[in-house]
Amino acid sequence: MKKVTVTSELRKSITKVTGFIIQQIVYSDSRGGNAVGVKIGFQKYTDDQIKLIVADMESKGFVKKYVRFNDTKNAYVCGTRFCFYNK
Repeated sequence: MKKVTVTSELRKSITKVTGFIIQQIVYSDSRGGNAVGVKIGFQKYTDDQIKLIVADMESKGFVKKYVRFNDTKNAYVCGTRFCFYNK
């Protein structure tokens, strides 16, 4: 049985919503409890895209904790960070 991860499923959701395969740097790490944060480096999504990505992830059984854009003032690499709980 193949293990389903937040990172791999998020990549699929982003590709589905945007129509583009992710070519950016992707960082993932645990965020307390069973939450996983995934940052897509150097990428900012529209509010509509974020809503569709979150809806697709939730349809797969993940629960959104937060989504935010990190700029270079407070992050090593700017980009959009998605954080989901893996049920």
